[in-house]
Amino acid sequence: MISNLLAFLERRKMLSEESKQKVLQRINPIVKNNNISIDISYSTQEKNGIYQCIIKYQSNGKWKSFWATTGIDTGRGNKRAASRITKEIADLFQSSILEKKEGKENNISIEEIKQLTQMNTTNYDLSQETKADWDFYKYMEHWLEHIIKNNVGLSTYIGYEGNVKNYMKEYFSMDEHKKTVKEVTADDIEEFYEFLRDEKKLKNSTIDHYRNNISSAFKSLQRKKLVKYNPIELTEAIKQEENEVPTYNRAEILNLFKVIEGDPIELPTKIAGYYGLRRSEILGLRIDAFDFEENYFTVKHVALESFGKHAEQRIYFEDKTKSKKGCRTLPLVQDVKEIILKKIARIEECKKFYGNTYNHQYDGYLFVHDNGNLVSPNYFTKRFHKLVKRYQLKPITPHGLRHSIATLLHLEGVDIRDLQDWLGHQSISSTNRYTRSDYQKQLETGRAMKKIFENKDNIVESI
Repeated sequence: MISNLLAFLERRKMLSEESKQKVLQRINPIVKNNNISIDISYSTQEKNGIYQCIIKYQSNGKWKSFWATTGIDTGRGNKRAASRITKEIADLFQSSILEKKEGKENNISIEEIKQLTQMNTTNYDLSQETKADWDFYKYMEHWLEHIIKNNVGLSTYIGYEGNVKNYMKEYFSMDEHKKTVKEVTADDIEEFYEFLRDEKKLKNSTIDHYRNNISSAFKSLQRKKLVKYNPIELTEAIKQEENEVPTYNRAEILNLFKVIEGDPIELPTKIAGYYGLRRSEILGLRIDAFDFEENYFTVKHVALESFGKHAEQRIYFEDKTKSKKGCRTLPLVQDVKEIILKKIARIEECKKFYGNTYNHQYDGYLFVHDNGNLVSPNYFTKRFHKLVKRYQLKPITPHGLRHSIATLLHLEGVDIRDLQDWLGHQSISSTNRYTRSDYQKQLETGRAMKKIFENKDNIVESI
């Protein structure tokens, strides 16, 4: 039987006979001295500029790894050739396991050999028909709606939803990439990464979100013992870029405030600049969150948007912030207070003007258009970018204003833990990423912010 298998592999002319013998010399002692299950998995990974074959096998009840070089460098276009050699090495590994099984050599046909060697891409329990037999994309939809939806926060779910319904659907719905859950291998996943990187021009940080989604789905299957391994574990970790978020200094923020005066997004922009609120926190603000007598407001609602090529575009509301720390009370500065009061008066005037055509669905929310429709997160971001471009300002995002005020407050002497409360960070490490200074002084945050923006007219005129 083994000679037949080797003959079959030889006809494929991929590994030289010398290379096969070297691989077998390493494989045979492992197989001989251990009780290894025939159910193996394999992947192709990059190491030191060469594609490597990694075989994951179960020995004496424990998962272990076997590495062998494919001899192919990591130049563009070589991944598929390396994957084929990986398959051949895995076949040799599995043939050695079969050779050890008593009474098997003379009773297994070539067709059976092919079926058994195919098991290295099979990741499921053969004893039953399960969700592992579903199309991979269809299972990801099921995981999204029935497993993960009620176990994560709203913003996290929306991120997952966009990933599953956008490029994941596009890629795994193609005939050449369509596979069942049990057929998905590490190589399939890494080819998906290449698609996201090369075709969709996504950054590694974004691709890593897809990686985490797929890993979470397979972990769910593992817990239910529907699959035996998680193919993500056999893929290379995605290298993260160190992207520095553009920020504004004090003068640049004040100049932005000046050019944006009178624009429909003046108020959300100023709240972003003064307080560093997240976009979802700003657009989720309700009128009853403000106390104009005591001059404070409470951040306790968010508005989030599902937006993507294939995902249905809609806005979600939640009466809680991203984390417990996110629910916080902040002092109301006079500049912002005045604009808010004007906005509230404007809302009441528009209700009378539009009459029955006014949309009362979003009554109580501060950021609505004149007809009552909610100001969506996407509208705010797009208009913000247009204004920055129109006035030839340094490119920045609304989230960049959050980083900007964090840095300015820290330079002003606000203690990092006070700043953590101001920004609504659950973890102090998040706050550290937002600041670029080592000053550690004990100052009251609101007073520091007021001090930053004192005499703003003089500052603006000097630009």
